[in-house]
Amino acid sequence: MPEVQGEVVLTPMLGSFQDATLRVRVLDVTEADAPAGPLAELALPALSYDGSAERRVPFSLPSPAWDPRRTVIVTAHLDRSGTGEVEAGDALTTRAEPASQDRLTLFLTPIRGS
Repeated sequence: MPEVQGEVVLTPMLGSFQDATLRVRVLDVTEADAPAGPLAELALPALSYDGSAERRVPFSLPSPAWDPRRTVIVTAHLDRSGTGEVEAGDALTTRAEPASQDRLTLFLTPIRGS
């Protein structure tokens, strides 16, 4: 089984937080008109960050083998409330990072409230 490895970068623009869950997912996004198919997910609970300097959170998760003709990406969701839903105050990756890379670096963008 292949392994997807990398790091999620926490930056001061995210602000400080306590007891958040960082979710890293491997998704099959080959079909444009269909929901992304999850292949693997890793949840890192009880994550805290003081917001003062950049911090890199390493991850490694086993992923099932996929057909190389498929489009497979890795995403991250910083879930501050722990609901698993994307909400104001959370942060997400906004770039499609191919899972086929040797080592990934994922950057998060805060979700602003209305």
